[in-house]
Amino acid sequence: MNTSSLRPNRNRARVLAVVCSIVATLPACGGGHHLAEYPFASRTLAVVYIAPPSPELLTSYYDLGNSQNPIQAVVRAGADVAREREGRRAYARLDSAAARIDIPAVLAQRTLERASRYLGTRPVTDESQADYLLEVRMERFGINAKADEAAYLFTFAEAVLLDRRTGREIWNVRIHGRDRLTPYVQSSSPIPGSVITASTLGSVSVADFQGALNQLMDSASNLITNELRSALRGVRNN
Repeated sequence: MNTSSLRPNRNRARVLAVVCSIVATLPACGGGHHLAEYPFASRTLAVVYIAPPSPELLTSYYDLGNSQNPIQAVVRAGADVAREREGRRAYARLDSAAARIDIPAVLAQRTLERASRYLGTRPVTDESQADYLLEVRMERFGINAKADEAAYLFTFAEAVLLDRRTGREIWNVRIHGRDRLTPYVQSSSPIPGSVITASTLGSVSVADFQGALNQLMDSASNLITNELRSALRGVRNN
């Protein structure tokens, strides 16, 4: 038998063995989480909420150089000034609304209830008595009034499920939630939509902002727990 003809076969065998070894290690990654490795039934869960100092208000000016019609440019400029003025006033009301709501407590309670149902854990409020901790880190939240047609409440957050005793990260997710605050307007009129946005912001009261923030907390909680439910479903269906 020609030994030179065996070398390619041996090389292919080595490559195949290496590939098989790599593939064999992939299931250990668990799709980026370790939910399958932990028992949750009859264990306890607490939620820890970390929030930024205050909600944000995002606004921006139009590029007036884009307007070829001088009359439209004047109207557009006036709309920008009105929107920025109302934006500053709206920020003060939004800040007042946030001060009247215990955002950490409300979001923690809503998230704890749903997460416990999906995990099968017993909800507790004392972190030191919990087997698992769901840490919710709110990175940014507030109102985005940049768009011509509407203003939106937004949130950027991360949720991490931890084994409290070891500190090991079991599961995590990053979320971006957005809820429309002002009416969506679609128009072919050459008058910029920011006129309507500015007018709407000017009429939003502190109480209205409180309702909007409550809606935002519901949205954030649902996004987090829906992702958790999806990950658990993938584990339990295998």
